[in-house]
Amino acid sequence: MSHRFDGKVIWVTGASGALGRATAVLLAERGATVVASGRSVASTDFGGAAGIDRLPVDVTDTADVTRAYAELIARHGRIDGLVASTNVGAFGDFLDLADEDWLKVIQAKLLGSARPARAILPALIAQGSGAIVLISGRGGIEPPPQHFPGSTVNAALDLLVQGLGRRYGPDGVRTNAVDPGPIQSPRMASMADSGTVNIFRKTALAGPGLPIDVAEAVAYLLSDAAKFVNGTRLYVDGGGAPYA
Repeated sequence: MSHRFDGKVIWVTGASGALGRATAVLLAERGATVVASGRSVASTDFGGAAGIDRLPVDVTDTADVTRAYAELIARHGRIDGLVASTNVGAFGDFLDLADEDWLKVIQAKLLGSARPARAILPALIAQGSGAIVLISGRGGIEPPPQHFPGSTVNAALDLLVQGLGRRYGPDGVRTNAVDPGPIQSPRMASMADSGTVNIFRKTALAGPGLPIDVAEAVAYLLSDAAKFVNGTRLYVDGGGAPYA
């Protein structure tokens, strides 16, 4: 089923990354006005997709998120949804990771998702509708041993969407997460080359997945087809590791 978003304004943060870019392009192709954000979004190639408005923002800076949201409203006059796809890696053995490594992930992914959600929620509450999707990760329930900061933040994001869904669902605002497993991307390929992760690790289905697989899941959760889906997570991970 092709979910349409004609007349909708959707903010996608982290749109310079593989998952954010695929999501921005898919939503634009399905009729949304997509406000694509990221620190390097000005140079991001969206393949000529129409309906994408570039709005640079640093989600680690509360004031910059507030500024960007005000600019979004000035340009488009409304907001209907948010996809928070910001990500940053801090890989290594637990004993080797410093506070700064943990704080980098917390600032960029946890607070970097909470800040834009906090910015748009008053408008969604006032209009009695809207949807928020946070990109989390399977590591929140199955942490790889070299990825504890990111996995811990993924678990926090999953808990956050549960809380936001219950708190603001009565106001007509749905909040959910998409939790990817191994997904092909330049970043993952680079880590695979360095031996940090195995991008081709086995899943129950042949993998790894593709960015479009995550984008399709996001589109579903934003759409009216998911009007009774709230405060939960959708795994896009090939079913996780297969049984031995």
